[in-house]
Amino acid sequence: MLGPWLPHQMYQQQLILKLIPHWFFDKGRILQMKNSILKLFHLDLDRILHIIKPLYSNTGAPSKEQAGIIRSLVLMLDQGEHSIPKWAEKVANDSLLYTICGFIDKAPSASSYYDFIDRLWLGSKDAEILRKKKIRNFQSKPRIKLKQGQKLPPKHNGAVKRLVKRALMGTLRKSRREQVLQEFFSRLVVDASAQMGLLGDINSLSIAGDGSPVYSGASTYGIKVCDCKSQGIYNCKCPRRYSDPDATWGWDSYRERYFFGDTFYAFTTTGATYDLPVYLRMAQAKRHDSITTIFALQEVRELFPHMTIKDAIFDGAMDNYATYELCHSWGIRPFIPLDNKTVIALNKLPRGVEGFDDKGQPICPGGIPYAYWGPSNNKGLKYRCYFAAHNQERPCCCTPSSYGRTIYIKPHDDLRLFPAVARHSETYKEKLKQRSGAERTNKRVFVDYDVEKGHTRSTKHRFFRIVLAGINIHLDAWLKQKSTKIEDLIESASLATAS
Repeated sequence: MLGPWLPHQMYQQQLILKLIPHWFFDKGRILQMKNSILKLFHLDLDRILHIIKPLYSNTGAPSKEQAGIIRSLVLMLDQGEHSIPKWAEKVANDSLLYTICGFIDKAPSASSYYDFIDRLWLGSKDAEILRKKKIRNFQSKPRIKLKQGQKLPPKHNGAVKRLVKRALMGTLRKSRREQVLQEFFSRLVVDASAQMGLLGDINSLSIAGDGSPVYSGASTYGIKVCDCKSQGIYNCKCPRRYSDPDATWGWDSYRERYFFGDTFYAFTTTGATYDLPVYLRMAQAKRHDSITTIFALQEVRELFPHMTIKDAIFDGAMDNYATYELCHSWGIRPFIPLDNKTVIALNKLPRGVEGFDDKGQPICPGGIPYAYWGPSNNKGLKYRCYFAAHNQERPCCCTPSSYGRTIYIKPHDDLRLFPAVARHSETYKEKLKQRSGAERTNKRVFVDYDVEKGHTRSTKHRFFRIVLAGINIHLDAWLKQKSTKIEDLIESASLATAS
């Protein structure tokens, strides 16, 4: 059962009081760690008590220091440590770290940390052990090399369309092993950031989606169980055990090479003061981002029913009719660049339109793209003759009117070709630039907090470290937003104690 839970306000009071002796004997170290201390000072764990409590039974010996373990793990990544056993030992032998984590009794061992992580993962621990013992066929590295920026194509044609149909019917699979961790992250920091106004207008939220490879720390060759080596055969393809059975081969389009691990997928807020992740997910490395996006859009709406997503920005991997249909049905404006390899065509071209260029602009009979003139109520997107719109002399005359030929394109005719915001409009161009926020989030996760340095051998631990990085990213933004100073807190407490 869950042991005593120290309320956040009481933790704050005790933390400052216990820091007073350290302030007088080791002031320099406190000042050096002031941002780390303030992170945990503002991290209100009471927000997730309703999530943590059901993970424990109502009987048995009570667990100890669960709140302290959470703070300790957040602090671990903040301090650049990636080994839980080393960190647990370090905290137990460092009075300042012990105090910052808020431990009351004896500092827990590494096994308590691992037990807590296991509880946040819906996958069975016994099943995980059995998967590692199971003999599997050798997973050879794919030989086909893709071009720069190219991604592995979906394994099954029409998969996105089928998933969208199920999503609209409400029958898309909802169970996932990381579900509790997603709830843990959402309630702990995302909701708090929303209340502080760091996400922008939550009734008109703008997000950018992106996937990134996460490399496994396990060997790609597995553990041989055959006797080929004794026979002088060293390059066999015999079945073997894998210490990371969750990992699969995928294509890293940035580094232009195959990798063994998972794909991390995230939604990041755009257009706000800070680029903050609001949704995190893991997927198989071989899964195409267009597949993951459908699940992600459904899950983010379930995690934040009090928020409304207005705009969603993606890369060209999501350029398919099914994704546009899903966004349209859910009232989301998609911003997706056209795939250059996809042929643009309509079954019936509007009158006065000879075709479309690679940006979706209609072309007049004279071969010149029309000038976009904004949306028109009840008529669709308005376009005018390029020369008439720019007050230039016309080399051709499509109409005697000085206003020039005018046409209207209705987005419902083709949701992909004619999105709610025209691709050649300034609004669309500015929105697409904001997708770089998702890449900055990836940089913070993989560079600033270096989540791959732990060389973990399971999806569970890779994702947990990503969640810790996401929490720290939000806490960094909180520190910039708040003006709290550790010196003022300690001095005020010292004066109060003295009086």
